[in-house]
Amino acid sequence: MKLYPKQSECPYCKTVYRYSDVKGLAWKKSEKCYHCEKKFKISRKSILFLALEILIIYALLNLIAIGVIQSVSFISLFIMNMIPAVVAVVLFPLYTEFKKDE
Repeated sequence: MKLYPKQSECPYCKTVYRYSDVKGLAWKKSEKCYHCEKKFKISRKSILFLALEILIIYALLNLIAIGVIQSVSFISLFIMNMIPAVVAVVLFPLYTEFKKDE
């Protein structure tokens, strides 16, 4: 499992897939490599690490907002909580792994 984002690659021929290609493949269960024509599985298990990282960011942002800044408006708190959600959507394809289909 990946603990950090990295471009996905074919497990057989190591062809690197672009971000936009992985974004389209992220919800499928398997796919055929466009280079070597072999099938591989698409794993989303490392998404749990992404979720954990985002939860930590949420907690830190809320602690800063409530603890350090005494007068927090609803709008500023909402914006601070939307930032990690947007980051998670952008990073989602980078946490998708391709594994050999056995």
